[in-house]
Amino acid sequence: IEVLYEDESFEHRKLAALVASKIYFHLGEFDDALNFALGADDLFRLEDTSAYVQTVVNHAIDKYIEMRSKDDGEATASIDNRLESVVERMVERCFETKDYGQVVGISIEARRLDILERALASGDTRSLLAYVQRDCIDLISSIRVQSQVQELVVKVLMQFEEPDYEAICVGLSKLNNPATTSSILRHLAQGDEDKVLSAYQIAFDLNANATQEFTKAVVAELTPSEDPEAEAIVAGGEPVAISKIKSILSGNETLKLHLEFLFRNNKTDMLILNRTCKLMDSRLSLAHSAVTFANAFMHAGTTVDNFLRDNLEWLSRASNWSKFTATAALGVIHHGHVSHGFNLLQPYLPEGLSSVSPYSEGGAFFALGLIHACHGTDKVISYLRDALVLFSGPTAEILQHGACLGLGTAGMGSGGDDVGQALLSVLYTDSAIAGEAAALGLGMVMMGSNNEAVLKEMLLYAKETEHEKIIRALAVGIGLIMFG
Repeated sequence: IEVLYEDESFEHRKLAALVASKIYFHLGEFDDALNFALGADDLFRLEDTSAYVQTVVNHAIDKYIEMRSKDDGEATASIDNRLESVVERMVERCFETKDYGQVVGISIEARRLDILERALASGDTRSLLAYVQRDCIDLISSIRVQSQVQELVVKVLMQFEEPDYEAICVGLSKLNNPATTSSILRHLAQGDEDKVLSAYQIAFDLNANATQEFTKAVVAELTPSEDPEAEAIVAGGEPVAISKIKSILSGNETLKLHLEFLFRNNKTDMLILNRTCKLMDSRLSLAHSAVTFANAFMHAGTTVDNFLRDNLEWLSRASNWSKFTATAALGVIHHGHVSHGFNLLQPYLPEGLSSVSPYSEGGAFFALGLIHACHGTDKVISYLRDALVLFSGPTAEILQHGACLGLGTAGMGSGGDDVGQALLSVLYTDSAIAGEAAALGLGMVMMGSNNEAVLKEMLLYAKETEHEKIIRALAVGIGLIMFG
């Protein structure tokens, strides 16, 4: 049969190919079955519902997707035109039967954005867009293709008479486009009450889901409108819409709400802590740290530090890293209390260039970062960055350890190059204590950025250093940079 198919003078070559295809199908050789089915051309009828046709078509789609995915949809020269024709005929059948969900799935997997755009325009566009955003985009392995699909979704969303600005801004945040996001927020802020409320909701969503780097860029892009109506003070003495949006994006409004909620709903049983404190031997640093951690987690974000104030004598027994932990625990308890961060930690922070109690002062640096976690102001970032170079001597690495961790938590996801360079400088000192924290801090600052230059530096240093602590921390830091 194969000889008849290969004989170009044979009148029924297509029929021979179809017969050969079916034989190979029953033999379980699906690659050969597909090759001969392509040779059968129009005799291979897609409308047939037999197991043979469905299996070969599914195999054709899988093969097409595999070939298109090799180079993110660009390696099309090696794809058989007959294979592409079968897939496109199948897609046309889906359009005829209005099975747009299947078209969306095939087009995304095969990197065919032209088919995806047509499917979105042909069906219930809003529901299909929601399906793509909710269930499809995050499953795309290629970052480049994911961005292309996101751009297409934003483009289609913008074409509606009444665009879904919340969905648009979510897409823009993933595309790292703060300029367009800020212009949308400014447009909504100049509208009626519903639009202003929509802008506030978008700002809350961005604060909760976008990176610190993105929200800071949007705040920088936002400038007060020249329209006097938009700058008018609303009834009740509330600030202008733009100022309120900036406040929400910077996290001020969310932090206030979180602090109030956690304080009001604090149900901690102090008896458990006090009995545990009395029963355990506080001279053991492990036991002391365990109680300190328990207190910090039980009162996280509540600003309630009564246990520490009522047990000062017990707290004073802490030594070395237990003292570091006890001070850093204040940052967990007062997380989000950014307006009083420096005042709360003033008794523990070093004065000038002298260090009296390095473990306590290093823990205070970490605590300062924990209080401002993911909401690091320029003042806090500058203070902690300066602390990396101001101190010298045998205790400097302990202070640097706390400052690096503080920088990492305060600048998490900010992607600041200046902060990254400062942490790399500490890493290169090859101190096991300071280097470990610098590697972790670098991962937190660059979280999710896929910064190739920083990744290269970290990988090279992991091969050079002999400190296992630094190697482990670099592995975690690289994982954080590649997060998402």
